[in-house]
Amino acid sequence: MAEEKKPAKAFADETAPKKKRVNVIELRSPYRFEGVEYTEVDVSGLDTMTINDAVRVQHRLFDEREIAASTLCETTTAFAREIAAKASGLPVEFFKLAPRQMSRLVTRTVQAYLNAGEAAENHVLTLEKPYYYNGEEHREIDLSGIAELTSMNESAAENMIACEGFLVTETSFNYLYACCLAGMATGKPKEFFTSLPLKELLKLKNAVNDAGFFE
Repeated sequence: MAEEKKPAKAFADETAPKKKRVNVIELRSPYRFEGVEYTEVDVSGLDTMTINDAVRVQHRLFDEREIAASTLCETTTAFAREIAAKASGLPVEFFKLAPRQMSRLVTRTVQAYLNAGEAAENHVLTLEKPYYYNGEEHREIDLSGIAELTSMNESAAENMIACEGFLVTETSFNYLYACCLAGMATGKPKEFFTSLPLKELLKLKNAVNDAGFFE
């Protein structure tokens, strides 16, 4: 009787390059926080966050008198660590006490996430993924109506963000202000825009403030 052949064992190819996990920050040195050692920080929760999360972070930083965050908020360390805390589920103190080397990795990761994707072209914002609002699918948003807004619309948007507790300074840096103007230009509620995925934040802000609208 012929001997039954056993199936060959499958061995992992240890020489094959490991696939890099998206939005998982691998630390160059272990980081100990409250008795736990971390070698990585998973911020994949970025994909579940919305522009409203960024609005709330911006508001909190203003209240805490983070002066650097009053202009290009998204470029600051304070903004990055607040976003990373929300995305990871870790306390913000975890990031506040992190060494500079780790802090810079976190900041670069958040900034790279926000700057991914193509900018609006011909005043049409093409979304990274289909977006559903009140049961309706959206793949792009026509913002050309921005050019038709008036000074009264700008005043109304300023009043709206003031009612939300923002100090009205340079509005072109304010995320909620961009959502308010975009809503007026499209006839949609501002919540349509604050509910957009976080990845659309800078694309929307930059599109609303595009100098091309006013040429």
